[in-house]
Amino acid sequence: MPLYENISITPESTAFKHCSSVAKGVSFSGEPDITLTWVKDKTYHKDYIDLADFSRCISLGEGAYLESLDRVAFHCGRVKLTLVKRNGFEAGKIIIGAGCVLQGTAIIAWQNVTVEDHVTFGPGVTLMDSSGHPLLARGTDDEAARTPVRPVLIKEHSWIGMNAIILPGVTVGRHAVIGAGSVVRTSVPDYAVAAGNPAVVVRYLTEEQRETAG
Repeated sequence: MPLYENISITPESTAFKHCSSVAKGVSFSGEPDITLTWVKDKTYHKDYIDLADFSRCISLGEGAYLESLDRVAFHCGRVKLTLVKRNGFEAGKIIIGAGCVLQGTAIIAWQNVTVEDHVTFGPGVTLMDSSGHPLLARGTDDEAARTPVRPVLIKEHSWIGMNAIILPGVTVGRHAVIGAGSVVRTSVPDYAVAAGNPAVVVRYLTEEQRETAG
């Protein structure tokens, strides 16, 4: 069974400055929950988490907005950014592009979660590049080593509806729309509208809509 060692930091802390690259115009409404986690198998149990391993693992693009207060029209909790280091692997990275809007968004990165420019998340969306454990043989001395990890990519100008879940290995295409409450387990093409559990493409944006989107 792996051990989990955590450090919680705030945007005002020296630790956050060490772990992040923040462009001009980034704004926070309320305080996000930012956690650094080392998941370690038995071989690493005697070692301790080191802030240096998480240097510049969070990137926030120009004008990004992070909403962590429950003051929007729908229920909205704190933005949660979790960076995970697994055994001797590099810590995960979270890259948020320019002009993105996060509303109570939870992002868990064991390797890489990238959100390109001008993506909007409805309240309560979750993105993860790992389920956090292997499917079988839980509780073994090599569980962390066997945990599958697949990067997530959200391309520019997409819209992710409230309470959607983006699972490991998914790419959401440019100008795509994900319906509220969807569970996205396979990639979604550019200009597609996908919804459901599991999410499927229900239609594509019309030519007129594409011209408007740019």
